[in-house]
Amino acid sequence: MQDFLFALRQFRKSPGFAFTAILSLTLGIGATTAIFSVVYGVLIDPYPYKDNDRMVHVELKDKNDRGGLLVVNGPESKELRQVSAVDDFFLEQDKTETLTGEQFPVAVNVGLYSANLFEYMGVRAHIGRLYTPADAPQGNAAPVAVLSYLFWEKQYGGNVGVLGRTIQLDHKLYTIIGVAAPRFTWGDVDVYVPAVTTADPKDYWNAFLKLKPDSKFPPLAAELQVLVDRFSRDDPKDFRRDRKVKIVTLNEEVLGKFSGTLILLFVAVLALLVIGCANVSILLLARGTARQHELAMRASLGAGRARLIRQLLAESVLLSVVGAALGILAAYKGVIALEAMLPFYSFPHEASIKVSMPVLLFSVLVALATGILAGISPAWQLSRPNLSQVLQAGSTRVSAGLGEKRLHRVLIASQVALTLLLMAGAGAAMKTFLAKTHTPLGFVPENLIEFDVSFPKGSKPTWQERLNQNQQVLETIAQIPGVGSASVSTTYFPPFGGFNAKIEIQGATTLAEPQARLGLMSPELFRTLQMPLLRGRVFDETEVAQAAHVCVVNETFVKQYLSGRDPLGQSIRSAMLKVEQPDFALATNPDGWLQVVGVVGDAKNGGLDHPVEPAVFLPYSFVLTQFQSMIVRSSGDPKTTVGAISRRLGAISAETVVVNDHTVEWWLETRGWGQDRFVATLFALFAILALALAATGLYSVVSYGVTQRTQEIGIRMALGAQRGSVVKLVLTSTTLVLGIGIAIGLGLSIALNQVMASWAGADSRDPLTLLGASLVLIIIAIVACIVPAWRAATVNPMQALRTE
Repeated sequence: MQDFLFALRQFRKSPGFAFTAILSLTLGIGATTAIFSVVYGVLIDPYPYKDNDRMVHVELKDKNDRGGLLVVNGPESKELRQVSAVDDFFLEQDKTETLTGEQFPVAVNVGLYSANLFEYMGVRAHIGRLYTPADAPQGNAAPVAVLSYLFWEKQYGGNVGVLGRTIQLDHKLYTIIGVAAPRFTWGDVDVYVPAVTTADPKDYWNAFLKLKPDSKFPPLAAELQVLVDRFSRDDPKDFRRDRKVKIVTLNEEVLGKFSGTLILLFVAVLALLVIGCANVSILLLARGTARQHELAMRASLGAGRARLIRQLLAESVLLSVVGAALGILAAYKGVIALEAMLPFYSFPHEASIKVSMPVLLFSVLVALATGILAGISPAWQLSRPNLSQVLQAGSTRVSAGLGEKRLHRVLIASQVALTLLLMAGAGAAMKTFLAKTHTPLGFVPENLIEFDVSFPKGSKPTWQERLNQNQQVLETIAQIPGVGSASVSTTYFPPFGGFNAKIEIQGATTLAEPQARLGLMSPELFRTLQMPLLRGRVFDETEVAQAAHVCVVNETFVKQYLSGRDPLGQSIRSAMLKVEQPDFALATNPDGWLQVVGVVGDAKNGGLDHPVEPAVFLPYSFVLTQFQSMIVRSSGDPKTTVGAISRRLGAISAETVVVNDHTVEWWLETRGWGQDRFVATLFALFAILALALAATGLYSVVSYGVTQRTQEIGIRMALGAQRGSVVKLVLTSTTLVLGIGIAIGLGLSIALNQVMASWAGADSRDPLTLLGASLVLIIIAIVACIVPAWRAATVNPMQALRTE
């Protein structure tokens, strides 16, 4: 306590030193706490589920490493029980249904789950109860429903009186029995209802497995592979054919490479903390020069070295604790900002990102470690005062020893190297982000709106009735003020893909398993997207109404599969167009030969990071679902346009509603370059803070050196030295250290390029980026050094000579 009280008095006497040191630590600890909050919430403890470490996703990958999750029908699901490593599993189907009986019809995402869902998850209800296998006795699911917490708050204002109420979903009645906990967001659905499988072999359900303790992924994958191969063996059109089973954890499925990105950001913020620690060490050493007489006096009066180290460490720990307290306060605001910046589809929605108790404990440990790290070297150096030199009468300043100078050089070189590393990372991340935002898309994304139109369940069951309904909706939307053009796009969703399928090209027998993106669409889509027609023509409305066997291909399709042949008149077909699903209405002979009548320009269809894939566009009337997916170009504000569309469709039918509406620009931000913007922004912020801290450290070192050499400078000036030579003398001692730090930073940037490339998708070896970062750092360093150097050059020689 005595040590801490003395430290407080010392800081009160040197407020500038205390402010600079505390600010350095506040920035480092605050940023570290904020990033660790994200890492903890997203990577360490993202799921509120019991035994979530044993829950896995089973992926089915094609030869291009693409594919969805394992799906099984009712009879197949029973065989999962026989898999040796499987402890439990549940089944899932998602649908969009219309909530009727309210003031206005509302489209809701309904999750149909096997009745063991909540027992599998090991979660409790927020209010009421959750359904159990007892709610599906003997294969008959009870008409009960559990609301998600978010839907309960949005639709019912958090009213506990909803328990026991009856709701209508597509005219089927359900009794609300409970509300799920706030963090239970599995499937991002609004309403959870129990369901059971049917005997229909085409009634597929997603299957999610929980493994027995200590189960290994490779044996499980091999056992499931045998099952999947057997499931698809007897059905030549089974889409699971030739798929490879891959087992991944929950986070691997959701995060992908984003987990590595978060770790990389955490390492970067730790580097910022190290720079802050180095800054405080430099400040403590510089301040220790003025205290050498005091420390020598303490030693002469009997204070041992351990006692002096304890006193000096108490000061540095006190600084770090105050910095941590202020940093945690800043982190609370920072976490809110970081959570808002996180790309929407890049992390589990169950994650609770906040400054929690584990995060606070981490901050306390960081504060203590920071205090020791920042103070141990200065304490070790300053606890060995040269008594014979320091205690000479009138001596207040002495020259630094070789060890102290070496420590200064190491600290400043480390600061410079880490700062350059962060700047290079920021430059590489920014360059990647800008390159992705300027990727040629092949279409114009501005003012494009993508949404679905939901029809009442069971309406228009025949193919012709459903087609007439689709055409009526399309014509109605096209006539609404504010709609520039409207089109149907059932499977094509630029720039993120479409329905990937195996195809056949008549006469091209040498091609090995050709594949293409199938886009079921209306002919207006090319005009809506502003994709150019290069050859031939586009199919027309008459051909859509007849489900004519015509198609249009993209330029990549011609180059890859029809090189040297006239594409017009070629014939293509795909067996996968005969999609046998209970809710689908198919045209006659959908898997027959399609004649190519036109060629359009390429547009991104496999993501921004991948080249354009071959694409085949055909009339959307081949496969009609209970939804109509639309892409509309708005001539005004997209939100206003969506509102007008909703009102006009509601006037036609109260149960025809617009769902899942987003602009294409929103999709580009969330699933396109959102992660790159997040990484680039944080790296740039860390680099700016590191640059400021490094400049402060350089300023302190040069000021410290000038203070120690005041008498020497006075003598030189008394003997006729010019100001320029004095400035050069002061700067020369820092130039070598600055050069070494930059060289180490460049080496680290090149050495760690593979990590940056795999985790952040950025190239930190780019010569222009490294050169630019080095030049900026050199300029800032010169500015930081020139101020104390100029002050030394303007010192009065007589005052300098009296410093002793």
